[in-house]
Amino acid sequence: MPKIKIIFVDIDWTILNHKYRPGRFDYKSIKYLKKLQNKGVKVFICTARPYHSVKQINFFNLFKPDGMILANGALIINEGKIIYQSEMPVKDFEMICDLAKKHKVNLEGIRPYDCFLISEADEAVHKLFATYPELIPPTEDYHNQKVIGGCLFASKEFDAVFAPLFPANTHYFRYHDYGVDIGSEPHIKGVAIKYTLAKLGYKKEEAVAIGDDYADISMFQEVSYSVAMGNALEDVKKEAQYITKPVWKHGVKYILKRLTK
Repeated sequence: MPKIKIIFVDIDWTILNHKYRPGRFDYKSIKYLKKLQNKGVKVFICTARPYHSVKQINFFNLFKPDGMILANGALIINEGKIIYQSEMPVKDFEMICDLAKKHKVNLEGIRPYDCFLISEADEAVHKLFATYPELIPPTEDYHNQKVIGGCLFASKEFDAVFAPLFPANTHYFRYHDYGVDIGSEPHIKGVAIKYTLAKLGYKKEEAVAIGDDYADISMFQEVSYSVAMGNALEDVKKEAQYITKPVWKHGVKYILKRLTK
């Protein structure tokens, strides 16, 4: 069996089951991840969620990961220290803020450990946070803010308006009917994993990645042992070396028991 030394695991629909409201963690898989940590295996969460979002769902009360790849790779933390962060030029972020205000839509600025809105929460904000039930961020002045990225709260009809007007080096990615991820560069989980492995001295052959959605395909390309959840999208399953059980059947524990024997 392979000698696994580091595991990258997604959160939503991987160890957090959204079949129920609110979502329920897969405690059996989390317990097994702890067991592997005690044996010296490093466990990184690798999620689209920023730090404050992971904290709000009380994940850290259940599990202390060795590291975190957050906001799809905009921020990487190892043993409590930031080892990489993407940072938007202040002038670019302020330009986008001005565009948002001009068109009467809201924008979230994401800092490494917290976030803020540039205006009071509107209908689009409430609709997105109805999908991801968390605390709505406070409103702050956006001037001179250093952010790693942001979220534009706008429906699809605004894509044709905003995308051409954004600064040329800004990445514009719609992930929700009312949410657009913005950043100074594309935030890609696989790129972050490749960086992390090199930075910490691990080989591709020692790494596992487990996920369920399109953003997780890039993870699969940077490790030797790629795992799609049983509840993963079909296109995602096609890109994985292994397919495990669904999150509600403790798929992470199921596959890791077999890969780490």
